Amino acid sequence: MKINITKSVLLEGIQVVSAGVSSRTTLPILHNFLLEAKKGKLKLVRTDMEMATVHFVNAEVVEEGSITVPIKEFSDIIKNLSDDKEISLTLDDDNKFHIKSGKSKFWVMGTPKSEYPAIPEVEHDNSVELDPLELQKMIEKTIFSASTQETRYILNGLLWNNTADKFEIVATDGGRLAIASHAALPGSAPFKIIIPTKILNELCRYISLVKPGKDSKIKVSVSSNQVSFVMNETTFISRLIEGNFPNYNQVIPTKKNITFDVFSKELLPSMRRAALCSGEFGSVVKYQLADNTLTITSNSQTMDFTDELPVTFTAETFTAAFNPHYIIDVLKNISSEKVSFSFVNSSQPVLVEPVEDEMFKYVIMPVRA
Repeated sequence: MKINITKSVLLEGIQVVSAGVSSRTTLPILHNFLLEAKKGKLKLVRTDMEMATVHFVNAEVVEEGSITVPIKEFSDIIKNLSDDKEISLTLDDDNKFHIKSGKSKFWVMGTPKSEYPAIPEVEHDNSVELDPLELQKMIEKTIFSASTQETRYILNGLLWNNTADKFEIVATDGGRLAIASHAALPGSAPFKIIIPTKILNELCRYISLVKPGKDSKIKVSVSSNQVSFVMNETTFISRLIEGNFPNYNQVIPTKKNITFDVFSKELLPSMRRAALCSGEFGSVVKYQLADNTLTITSNSQTMDFTDELPVTFTAETFTAAFNPHYIIDVLKNISSEKVSFSFVNSSQPVLVEPVEDEMFKYVIMPVRA
């Protein structure tokens, strides 16, 4: 194997495949990544057995071949080479991978491709094409509601529910729920899958990195136990989470007995102040509504907080209590000027919706004050 490549192109490729893959492993080979030179392209592959990233970059391939090398050591070497010198990569018969740039020379010990885990091929029979920026928006405005507790494995992913009527992405940790809705995807077969948050975070990072144009598409292919995302020269593959996602439609309030609208830019800083005094354990913030005023209070053993905001509210006096961080997370991720809160009563979940934006809904469970 022998190739010539520029530093910027090689670093960009390493950046794409290096992030998002867990470094916590007992298998030494998984600290490596695969380089495979063929037909004018350098293929870079990284996997942790749960997800994999495959990325192609252009290179002058003098001699085809493949090798796996430790990604951290290799990346550190490339970063410290001269920016204006071409890099020559050569593999010898002893699996030493030689790196040369100008007068600088390194070699790292490699491991043959045959010892690296095979990357599964995902069937493309059930595929849909989406606008990457729209998909990124749907993921980023829901993923913060997914559980991070390993004991709630089903909730460590986002539900993708594609029906003949609409496409939804849903996240919950049991105390809150986030739903992003999209129009029906034409020509696609229905599917209902749970995708791990890890691959979706990595996908969003990649979309931000490549800055896709308005005509760009990302191809999503679903099989029985895995999903793939293909965009440009990059493919992401992940196992699906097996199990039954909670019936989220059951917790979405169907009645709006009590409602109020409030300016997002006023409520968010007030909630951040309230959270400071809400106690270290079991954070609680109280809402009291009366006379078109929202009174926000919180307290701990050493602090106390009160604030008032003008709201549009016509019902009788009403009181409810919430985890302030759930509301803060919603307000940080919406872009509308106003947000609407709808209640059945103080003991049932509140529905939070960006005003004039029907794409997103959030449901937050109340807490005992």
